[in-house]
Amino acid sequence: MTKRRSEHFLLAADIDGTLLGDETGEDMLHQFIAQHAERVTLAYITGRYRSSVLTLIEQGRLPRPRFICGDVGTEIFDMDDPSNRIGQAYTAQIALDWDLDNIYRLGLGDGIRLQEFDKGQPRFQAGFYWDARPESLRAFNDRLSQLEQVYIQASYNAYIDVLPSTLGKGNAVRFLQKQLGLPPEQVVIAGDSGNDRQMFETDFKGIIPVNALDELKALARQPGIIIVPIRRRAAYWTDCVTSVLLEYHDEQSSFLT
Repeated sequence: MTKRRSEHFLLAADIDGTLLGDETGEDMLHQFIAQHAERVTLAYITGRYRSSVLTLIEQGRLPRPRFICGDVGTEIFDMDDPSNRIGQAYTAQIALDWDLDNIYRLGLGDGIRLQEFDKGQPRFQAGFYWDARPESLRAFNDRLSQLEQVYIQASYNAYIDVLPSTLGKGNAVRFLQKQLGLPPEQVVIAGDSGNDRQMFETDFKGIIPVNALDELKALARQPGIIIVPIRRRAAYWTDCVTSVLLEYHDEQSSFLT
């Protein structure tokens, strides 16, 4: 007799440009999560501050998740655990020589200036404004090449983030996957821009909306990545998650009934 596979999934999605922007789609996301709350763990993987995400939840724009991974995936907050043990274990991986001041000193140069953070400097994210010229990005990477254990990502032709190599959106999803004891095929990710790239450098099934930036769409040629030809953000996500889940569990199609 074939052993039934676990029906539990981690759904990890960026927010802006991915879930928000269409009221009907936002309503469908609420309905989907409510219908499958016992079988789905929802995580927001975002560049927003945690407080900003909590405001969206309080306003009813987003359903309550289990996890908020804010500051471009450099923190994890477990909404079900006031002590946030998972979040503490996640940031404990950071190298002792992480030095924001040194990164900012090395990073500044032609076409590169400091990013201003409205609510204070994140602990594990160095942010820069970038003039979108390839040569200024190459020079930036050259200046930081002396540093070990950093991850550099450019997005929107306007921003550069420098993170500890153990953190970031993709690493946050990997960490949650392992903490939840799920195989990679039971994780679904979604995003729309270059700061979601690290998520799509994993083995997880990925969903990219048609409104995504070309900097991320280039990854759609990889196996397991779906570009959805509709613009109803949260609606496309629920439709595609349904498709992905059924692909892996066609023998258990009752998941969605």
